[in-house]
Amino acid sequence: MSLVLSLVLLGLAIGQRTVWAPPDTIVSQLEESPDSQLLLISGETMNAHDGRQTVTITADGPINAVVGRDHDVLGWVGDAAHSVASIDDTQTMVLEEQAGNEEPLPELAGGDLWIEEHLGEGEVRIPIDLPVGYSLLIAGEPGQAAPADVRVEWPFDAKTPLFGPLLTAGLVLLALALLLFLLALRRHRRSRGPQRRSHRELSRAERRALRREAREGLPRPQGAVAAGEARPALEPADAEGSDASPADVSDGTPVDGTDGSAPASTDEGTASAPDDAERDRGRAERAVAAPRRRRLGLVALPVIAVVGLTGCGPQYWPSAEPAATSDAAPQPTSLEETLPPVALTESQFTRVLESTREAVAEADEALDIERAADRLAGPALDARRTNYEVRSQNGELPALQGIPDGDVELLLPQQTEVWPRTVMAVVGWEDGAQAQSTLVFQQTDARADYRLVYQMTLASGVQLPAVASPTIGAASLPGDTPLLLHRPDEITSGYASVLLRGDESEYASWFQEEGDALREAVGRAAKDELVQRPEFELSLLEWGASDDEQAPLMLVTNEGGALLATSFTETQRATPREEGVEIEARDGAGILAGVEQSDTGIETTYQIQVLFAVPPAGAPEGTQIQVVGYSQSLLDAREVG
Repeated sequence: MSLVLSLVLLGLAIGQRTVWAPPDTIVSQLEESPDSQLLLISGETMNAHDGRQTVTITADGPINAVVGRDHDVLGWVGDAAHSVASIDDTQTMVLEEQAGNEEPLPELAGGDLWIEEHLGEGEVRIPIDLPVGYSLLIAGEPGQAAPADVRVEWPFDAKTPLFGPLLTAGLVLLALALLLFLLALRRHRRSRGPQRRSHRELSRAERRALRREAREGLPRPQGAVAAGEARPALEPADAEGSDASPADVSDGTPVDGTDGSAPASTDEGTASAPDDAERDRGRAERAVAAPRRRRLGLVALPVIAVVGLTGCGPQYWPSAEPAATSDAAPQPTSLEETLPPVALTESQFTRVLESTREAVAEADEALDIERAADRLAGPALDARRTNYEVRSQNGELPALQGIPDGDVELLLPQQTEVWPRTVMAVVGWEDGAQAQSTLVFQQTDARADYRLVYQMTLASGVQLPAVASPTIGAASLPGDTPLLLHRPDEITSGYASVLLRGDESEYASWFQEEGDALREAVGRAAKDELVQRPEFELSLLEWGASDDEQAPLMLVTNEGGALLATSFTETQRATPREEGVEIEARDGAGILAGVEQSDTGIETTYQIQVLFAVPPAGAPEGTQIQVVGYSQSLLDAREVG
């Protein structure tokens, strides 16, 4: 009966993992076709089930799918019509159409916002572990709806809670059946085995007769025994415990007629009798132990299997229902979770930087301002436009400094979910002799690329203030903020005044003069020295300054101050003091002015980019704004008149 029950239970257990086993995956298929070109699947939808997701998209043409943070994806979608996929109670993927404008959309792939991009033709399979807070955005061909054949698969933890108990019970009953079988077999052998008579003990008279025969040396027929005597055991011994042999218990008369000493030798059979007895005893013990070991092995095998299988995973055993999850919003556990997200991640910035290097290198080689505009904007683009113009007419003129090719030494993205966004970075050169550059990027809207607005060389010996890590980022401030030592929208014009008037400027006390290499190069003292040169003896030199169209960009430092990147233009006007005096226009200025010499004068405009370290409003008295980086380039020139 135990054997039958064990086989039934084992069969049921195997069926739990074969015939009745649940599927290995959970599949949710999109059952309807989207109406719009964009299909959005949020991280909440993708995490409807546990495990790594696999998204399969099938279409007749090209397929574009990108992964980004929720606020980035929604920012890119903007007011465009799109479909939002979710999973209902029947595990079916359903759509919710979001109305919007039907204007043509730009290319989805290639944007700076995306964490991943998946492109293909006909079918795209995306293994992904999409966390909450990220979304998958799928786009169809321009002017067509998004693909309708979208399937999401999750690995299914195929729990069979009856497998463990059934298998364990089956093996226990199998072990019990084997044990009962062995016990029955042993009983059967005892009841039907051969019956041997026990050896009886020799009487005293029989022992005396044996001793007498030994003394007289009477031969005993081979195999014969005395009357009523049982066959002797392997070792003849006194039944009452005496160790003496028949020859030893004689009355003192030697058996062989000698002086009573032991015989000089014995026959070979007699000498080897004890050894034979020991070997026979060992064989007998082993013969008894072998069946015991076999029986223990038969019982131990299922017992070991039961013990091993009881250690199977929890999916094979019944378990308590999981605790109900709370609907309350998760509480932040780190500083990053309490702050706005950073404008972009380190990996995203690496792609932006590589793309900028490539675009600028190609543009500098071909003098192609359109190619440069793919990654440059504002003052950085204006400076290169002028440089390309003059180099196209004089190839011997130097090019502007390229994008540093070394490592990113510092990255400070803005904390924001909206646009425009700002990112600052300090990047070095592979040639360690070159000074590091500060690059300031801006993204004007979600569908635009990050473009380099400012590029300034860090001043030698100047230390940047401490800033937050790239994962935390920094806040930006408005131009009229009262949180800084001076208003940002006044700093640019104030410093331009200092370069023109020196200590006579009302803003001179705002800025630290020590270590200011820019003031040393183009400040009031440098201008006065230029006026005294012989070549300008008959010329009148005048300078003026004006703000640039680009608004300053700033990010907060750890102590509450800010790094402020700004630019302005400074104009040098050279006119003759007397008639007949001509002003010479050299190199790029002559090309831009269209003349090499002028009797009316030349006006040259330079662009100056500056990176300031601005202290907070509560800084100690006497704290000043420090110039930590700058650049200067020719912007325009014209003939006066």
